[in-house]
Amino acid sequence: MMIDPVFMLRCVDCDAKGALSCLWIRASLETEHHRHHRLLHYVECLNCGAHLKSQYRDLMEVVDDEEWRRFVDDEVELGLPSGLEMQRLH
Repeated sequence: MMIDPVFMLRCVDCDAKGALSCLWIRASLETEHHRHHRLLHYVECLNCGAHLKSQYRDLMEVVDDEEWRRFVDDEVELGLPSGLEMQRLH
């Protein structure tokens, strides 16, 4: 049985306090830049409310409010940048 590495990660703040963490994946973003593939998981700790990002198998980073609002916030309106239109492929 294979387990995604994000499920093995722990909240930075809760881990420092010795408390259990309960992470909720709020968003996963897949990016490609110059042939370099990257998968980011934005998670929220349900124990302490911390907003975190996982880029690597064993590293969690605290996310600032601006980045969280940009990629995760429930109020974000997803869509294309201005000037671009969707086209139906036949």
